[in-house]
Amino acid sequence: MKYRVPDIIDNYRKLCVYCDSIWNRAKEAYPNEIACRKGCGICCELQSVNQIEAYAIRSYIVNNKNLFEDRCIDNDNMNVDTDDTNIDTNDNTDACPFLHQQSCTIYPARPIICRTHGLILRSSEFPLSKQAASCPYNFPSVHPDDFPPELAADADVITKNLVNLNLAFCMASGIDAKDGAESAESRVRLRDLANAPTSNFRNKTL
Repeated sequence: MKYRVPDIIDNYRKLCVYCDSIWNRAKEAYPNEIACRKGCGICCELQSVNQIEAYAIRSYIVNNKNLFEDRCIDNDNMNVDTDDTNIDTNDNTDACPFLHQQSCTIYPARPIICRTHGLILRSSEFPLSKQAASCPYNFPSVHPDDFPPELAADADVITKNLVNLNLAFCMASGIDAKDGAESAESRVRLRDLANAPTSNFRNKTL
């Protein structure tokens, strides 16, 4: 079977929508139990992503260059060089390079882990319980074991789908992943994406 990049990206976006739908249902059921909001970047310390997520971020930056420039002019959320669209990064080396003034500058293209962090997670790998909290500030009045399973994010299923999509993407894109598509060597540093001019992305996006 021959993989096509557009089809793989379409399925990746469906996975993103699926994760977002879990968040929406959880917020609707527990509106007073969620601390996550724009302006809270306490948990935003991701430093690298896999190849398919890097592709999605590159595409978002390229396709929204004017939006980034407008934000620069309005002095809102990010500082962008209007010639090369270089994104200003935080001085805090532990923070995600795309976090600016405690707001995510690539929110529509944020990685899968960012879409599930803060939810109650369900996984067969948890040693003490089937469900666990991923943020100490969310759901303070609800024990993870008492949380409705249908509102918890199944980390095993989500991770398996993401791994398979990333592998298919690497194969379709001709990306050499000798040590595995999920190896540290195959991951892309977010700081490199944030600092690269958009001209470097033109041949790496749809």
